[in-house]
Amino acid sequence: MKKLLTGISAVVLACTATAAYAETVLTVSSWASPRHSMNSKTFPRMNEILQECSGGDLSLKIEYGLAPPPAQYDTVRDGVADLTWIVHGYTPGKFVTTKLAELPGIQGNAEAISAAFMATHEKYLAAAGEAKGVEVLANFVHGPGLLNTKEKLEDGYRSIDGMKLRVGGGVANAVGTALGVAGVNVPAPAVYETIASGVADGVFFPIETMFAFKTAELVKYSYVNPDGMYTTSFGIIMNGDSYDALSDANRKCIDDMRGVEMSRWIGKIWDEADDFGRERAVADNGLNIVEMDADQRAYFKEKTAHIEADVVAEVTGKGVDGAAALEFLKSQIK
Repeated sequence: MKKLLTGISAVVLACTATAAYAETVLTVSSWASPRHSMNSKTFPRMNEILQECSGGDLSLKIEYGLAPPPAQYDTVRDGVADLTWIVHGYTPGKFVTTKLAELPGIQGNAEAISAAFMATHEKYLAAAGEAKGVEVLANFVHGPGLLNTKEKLEDGYRSIDGMKLRVGGGVANAVGTALGVAGVNVPAPAVYETIASGVADGVFFPIETMFAFKTAELVKYSYVNPDGMYTTSFGIIMNGDSYDALSDANRKCIDDMRGVEMSRWIGKIWDEADDFGRERAVADNGLNIVEMDADQRAYFKEKTAHIEADVVAEVTGKGVDGAAALEFLKSQIK
């Protein structure tokens, strides 16, 4: 009996220890395919960072199909998943201050703009309180936005007046409107079918999507504006209750990871995806990359000149000094 009781006590202690040190697995809701760099590179790197920091106690698990792209914010805020990545422009009216990072005329790659964007968020934009019920771990952007079409444009930007093009929300919509585009608003995963079915004749997209969303199978011309045409802003968010429920040590792991440097390395991953997408699209699909000349760039600048002032006014309406925030953002881009 004494041996039996001793054995039972040992089992109870072992179970108690296991329960005390049970691994915390956070569910990531993701909406792009597994081949997209967010799922093949960004979330795996986050997982490695958190596992190393926590000694294996904190990790991530990606789940697909929990919600469509525009519903990701609600999915995390309501606790269906613990983390996700959102496109700020997919929820019109919800996020306004984030448009500053999307403006035409901002030059730089995803790494530089993403780091500047997050620094601006911390210094200015967070005060607007647009992300309620969630923790913002990183804000970032994709690489330079491009004009991509099935057919060659005879007169560059002037040729797209009245053309059906997919635009992705946020400032991209304003750019499309300024250029006379008949905008088609669909989330990124729906672009392939939208073009294939003839609903749109092209798309505003960065070049990484030529691979990530197989766009190079359909569009044959990508037009580059070295002055900066637009970009799209994203955020990685975490459910507030999930964050609060973590142990102090695991919460510190999240806090040590989040912020400007996280945004910087996420941006770098997007730049690498741009390089890969460009290489594959040209080699495998014969994509023609055309740089807009001085005349086209001047036309674009004239048509879109009002957008910056409009966005600054919107941001100021959210209780943030929009002009100061934009000046700071531009000063941080290196």
